[in-house]
Amino acid sequence: MKIIENKAEKVLSGLNIKSAPVDVFKIANELGIMVRKAASKKFSGLIFRKNETAFIAISSNESSVRQRFTVAHELGHYIMHPNKETFIEFRDNEENIKRDRNEIQANQFAAALLMPKKMIEKDVKTFEDMEVTENTIKILASKYDVSEQAMTYRLINLNLFNSDL
Repeated sequence: MKIIENKAEKVLSGLNIKSAPVDVFKIANELGIMVRKAASKKFSGLIFRKNETAFIAISSNESSVRQRFTVAHELGHYIMHPNKETFIEFRDNEENIKRDRNEIQANQFAAALLMPKKMIEKDVKTFEDMEVTENTIKILASKYDVSEQAMTYRLINLNLFNSDL
């Protein structure tokens, strides 16, 4: 997990991104990756890479926070799995679906990119009681332009919130 955090931090610092929300579309553009939206109910996103060219497609049928997470996820594949040409993230509604290692890494990268550890830790410290509540999660999710579910998982994974998910 630390390797993934470091890779996300390297992308952010390399592009001088120091505040939320992180513009993943700008990051893709800076990395020379074209992003396009297409109406699809079958997939959330895909990345295709051939030689020095990369292309990300995302479903326009999904919410903006989901689209942002999908772009960050596909960027995770681009950064974490440079030797594979194509990844397709099919939409699933099953909570307990088993994901392979590459998909887990891409999700972890997306979370680290959209909700950088140092920024989140700093923001959590600004709350008076230092206790993360559902209201805190709503505020942070809005600031980082992510879903409340994504923010909850991120806070749990950073040991900043205990929940019975």
